[in-house]
Amino acid sequence: MQPSKTTVIGLFNAPFQYQIPIFQRGYVWTLEKQVAPLWSDIQSQADALLERQQLTSGATTAMKPLPKHFLGSIVMTPVPNAFGRVPMYEVIDGQQRCTTLHLLLLAMLHAAKDSGQTSVAQMAAAVVRNPGPYLVDANDQHKVWPTQAGRQEMQRINAATSVAQICTAYPARDGRNRIDRPLMVQTFLYLYHACLAYMQGVDLSDPVAHPGGADPDRSHSDVLVASIRNANAVVPVPAAGKANALRAQALYMALADQVQLMTLSLDVDDDPQVIFETLNARGEPLLASDLVRNFLFLEAARHGQPVDALYASYWSDFDQVATGKNTVTANRYWREKEKQGRLLHPRIDLFFYHYTVLRSQESTLVNHVFQAFKNWWLQAPCDLEKELKRIQTSSRHFAELISPQGTGYLAEFARLLKALDVGTITPVVLALRERLDDDSAELKQAVGDLASYLVRRSVCGLTTKGYNRFFLRVLQAVCAAEKPHEALRQALLGATAASECWPDDQSFGDQWLARPVYTELKPGKVCALLRALEYAARGSKQGSQHVPIALTVEHVMPQSWDKVPAYQVAGMDDIARQARQTALHGFGNLTLLTSSLNSSVSNGPFADEKDGQGALVLGKRSLLGQSALLLNTAWFHHSKVQQWDERAMRERGLALLRAALLLWARPAAQPDADVIFSALAGR
Repeated sequence: MQPSKTTVIGLFNAPFQYQIPIFQRGYVWTLEKQVAPLWSDIQSQADALLERQQLTSGATTAMKPLPKHFLGSIVMTPVPNAFGRVPMYEVIDGQQRCTTLHLLLLAMLHAAKDSGQTSVAQMAAAVVRNPGPYLVDANDQHKVWPTQAGRQEMQRINAATSVAQICTAYPARDGRNRIDRPLMVQTFLYLYHACLAYMQGVDLSDPVAHPGGADPDRSHSDVLVASIRNANAVVPVPAAGKANALRAQALYMALADQVQLMTLSLDVDDDPQVIFETLNARGEPLLASDLVRNFLFLEAARHGQPVDALYASYWSDFDQVATGKNTVTANRYWREKEKQGRLLHPRIDLFFYHYTVLRSQESTLVNHVFQAFKNWWLQAPCDLEKELKRIQTSSRHFAELISPQGTGYLAEFARLLKALDVGTITPVVLALRERLDDDSAELKQAVGDLASYLVRRSVCGLTTKGYNRFFLRVLQAVCAAEKPHEALRQALLGATAASECWPDDQSFGDQWLARPVYTELKPGKVCALLRALEYAARGSKQGSQHVPIALTVEHVMPQSWDKVPAYQVAGMDDIARQARQTALHGFGNLTLLTSSLNSSVSNGPFADEKDGQGALVLGKRSLLGQSALLLNTAWFHHSKVQQWDERAMRERGLALLRAALLLWARPAAQPDADVIFSALAGR
């Protein structure tokens, strides 16, 4: 084999045709599993180029090159050529990747043309077709020539003068009947709209805006996929503005320089079928952590170190766990999958992903952990035993973060992070745990600052899109400082851009009182925030800081209030009804319960009432006042409010806000539990 490194543009720049042999399957990549993640990787490289351009503008010192993104390999064998034919290669492995990248270039060409980015369109046009003359077969123009099943789609996509032509040729519906567009067509349409959106300043991973705010569980990508599958005319992603030439150029340059592939060209004595079968042999693929383990212990063997002893002391816990006095079994904990963003990965691979970012202080991808770890190691070889010990310690900190146990402040902080779904902060937390003692005031300050920063931004509905790059800079500041907790605070306070800022009390308070958080933040995050207030209010004087894990969010005024006479208001106009609906889902009307109230109580009146026989029936105020949670007893047990309306909801919202400002202060403080309890009670 003859290996060679190239880029996406480099792969298609030469006058070659890549043929998919008949024994290969047809195009099978789907939008959710492969195409959208591929686009996310490419967009990240374009974003990095844009950010580097901003940082180097006016800079006097050179910056080290951006790390490249490796997409994988393509194995091919040359096809004996004939006069008048374009040089050809059969793609033995990597045909899905090769086909998709060609569709991406075609999509970028159309997006650049349609958005007026002429220079990028011209450069893309130069690499999407082979130059003539085509003396024998006009199909030699195609850069990628699929198996028989996909040739018509490739010909039509290559020949189309507009994306609308493709939508018309391959409709998604025939009247009321849905038609499955070919996967190759779906990929082209997705990548076209992704390129167009990027040039117009929109990230497909951003949540979709709706009249009530943004929906964090539905992204532009989700809407685009649904439109491709269900609409004859695919609805474009709403543009943030006109197409930006710098963004179009960054996208092209990412494909020309940052996104790399390895091509392996077979020699004449290599058997393509045997190699294909070997590359695609069935079996459990190696995890990134398996590759890291092999690399480290091969290093130990090369240097004559005691491999068995090192493994037993520092690594065996990843692989096995004791089940009895003299028996062990495989440790399934580290192989179980954990969510990172929208995808699931084995916990051990996620740990090494965050650990590699911690050590290298450079961004990487979960799928490229081993290469990033190896590159970091080879740049500055470490003391092997010392590094294994650090891996062991950090893995315990990571486990505490993703599987919190007990009632300590670190466990509660971990529960909050899981609810807010901000895994990008993990390397910063690991760095702080490594440098600060567990029960130190410095670590408590750092944890408080991080919690305040994340909670305030979440309540204010601010984007998490740039967190990976922002927290990488924060990590670098923390690791370089003698006082990491102070460096963290200064880095958070020093962020002024809307995508990074730490909201002040005014912004935080306005959103706390105004947002319908139950629908916009979703119940899981609301539950986590209210639970954090409950935990903080207890303090050591309460005898136990244990707060039940299984809690549910309850509306004090029920969501079906218009069907309960006690909550109805005569002559309510549309504006008043809308204001009530907003308040209904705000913090002032939300509380926690250890178990759900039955429907008759949940939808019952607020104040106590007498039934037809004169017996007293407790309303929600009395029932909440008898709750085991301070969040309820602090307010409802002593409440004199007889009517639960917008005014009452606002008063309680203000009380919760006073507690929230103490708990998630800016800069973070460690407030006394009695002070938080008093705030919850409105005193």
